Amino acid sequence: MLGHMHKRETAQRAWQQRWPRWSMPPGLICCFPKERGGGMTGSGDVAVHIEHLARSLMQKQEDVAAEEQHRTMVSRHRVSRVPARHRDSNPDAYTPWFVAIGPLHNREDRRLRPAERLKVAYLNSLISRGHPDPTHHLAVIQEYVRIVAGREQEARAMYASEEVVDIATDDFILMMVLDGCFIIEHLVNVATARDEPSLHATPFGPTQLSVDLILAENQMPFFVLVDLIASTKLPEFECMGYPAPVLLMKLVLYNFAGEKGRSMSEELLAAEGVSHVLHLLHEMVTAARTSWWRPIPHILDGGWEQAVRRLVRGLPSLVLAPLLRWIAPEGRRGHVREDVPSASDMKRMRLEFKKARVRGITASVAAIASVMGPVPLVVELTDGDYLVLPQLRLEFRTAPLLLNLMAFERSALASAKTLSDVSAYMCFMTKLVQTAEDAGLVLAAEVVQQDGSAGNQSIEEVVRFFRMVGAASELAAGGELLTSSYLCVLVEKLRERSRSWTYADRNYYTFLAEFVALVTFVSGVSTILQTYAAFKYH
Repeated sequence: MLGHMHKRETAQRAWQQRWPRWSMPPGLICCFPKERGGGMTGSGDVAVHIEHLARSLMQKQEDVAAEEQHRTMVSRHRVSRVPARHRDSNPDAYTPWFVAIGPLHNREDRRLRPAERLKVAYLNSLISRGHPDPTHHLAVIQEYVRIVAGREQEARAMYASEEVVDIATDDFILMMVLDGCFIIEHLVNVATARDEPSLHATPFGPTQLSVDLILAENQMPFFVLVDLIASTKLPEFECMGYPAPVLLMKLVLYNFAGEKGRSMSEELLAAEGVSHVLHLLHEMVTAARTSWWRPIPHILDGGWEQAVRRLVRGLPSLVLAPLLRWIAPEGRRGHVREDVPSASDMKRMRLEFKKARVRGITASVAAIASVMGPVPLVVELTDGDYLVLPQLRLEFRTAPLLLNLMAFERSALASAKTLSDVSAYMCFMTKLVQTAEDAGLVLAAEVVQQDGSAGNQSIEEVVRFFRMVGAASELAAGGELLTSSYLCVLVEKLRERSRSWTYADRNYYTFLAEFVALVTFVSGVSTILQTYAAFKYH
């Protein structure tokens, strides 16, 4: 009897070691028969509950497949730290100064503590919108906790494992609930024009908050925000009938881009495809380039008289450039600069700058996306002599916005060339503005606007800005970005025009001198021949 029990326990331990993760209560999965004739028989000795085993294996397969699919999805849009080689050049542009969202920044930092207290106040304010009776608040909070707890693993997967491995489950859930409710309450306050005295009590609080919410390292999963707003009673929006994902997208876009941003929610990807707030803002900015911009079909700001004058003024160069290219010696043809011409070069090429304007499009000055102009990223060469650009307003929010949009492109969209639009735009602008002369030209044309400065100081700040942001765009892009971006056709047109004008500029006076010398020589030879013929005749 003891020998039989020992053999049974040994076989059971061997089975469990083979499948260590499965729970196999004795007698449920396998049963071991008694010995017969002093040994184990070949068939029927082990009866396996096939259905239970198959169901367990199927469930394990589905769990692994779902986890792998989710990790594949979030790997392109994961919230991660900006690499040191990018961050070190301008660390303040990637660091929250008012509120920490998510686990990447220490919310115990002295400058971030006031916002932690504000989060609790905003949680109470959000719940009170639909539940004025405080006795109902506990049930609402319990529902928030239940919702976030159900998606904790998905939310953790949005961050690198080393960032969240040491955060306890309770702390992680509490963080997601407080951060999510704080964001939702702020978005609702902005949309309903409700005063936020606690926020305004902090110097520059509202403006700094608009920056902190778009930082690449300061994001939380968008699906957590969707679930929280779906479980929140908001009487102000009940009559509109928007589904929770659509309502959230409209609130986010209105906060960052004003009324036009809110109306764009139908043109963007579904909320299920949005990873976080910065991802949605990037989608809006890149979509606005084609959705908002409608080139005016007729000649900009002038009639046919101006067009004729421009044509007559440039006719000599248009005629001479191909001729000079054809007759120029080979040695003079190989030194043309192939880079994008600067603003001062474009002026010499008879190109004028115009800021993009579209009828009916206005940008809310308070919205952070407004610094990129009413039609972000638009760069067009129209009527041959006009380079149309969005009006880029330089203020303290501009650099963080552009740098974090480019950081998102680096981390999530490196393989999608059509979606590196912000990096391509900044790379182009950096090549356009390289000197004080270039800065003066774009300021005079109002395609760049410098807030709070005037004169030489403004010009110097513009040059410094483009050097700083341009360095980040070059690190993000590499040398081939412009030729593979939405600007590739424009860049090639500008380079071709630069070649033509360079040939004309370098060979124009040489050609005239050689032509005059040739005419003089021919005239001299003709005179000599005529004189010789006259003497011979006589």
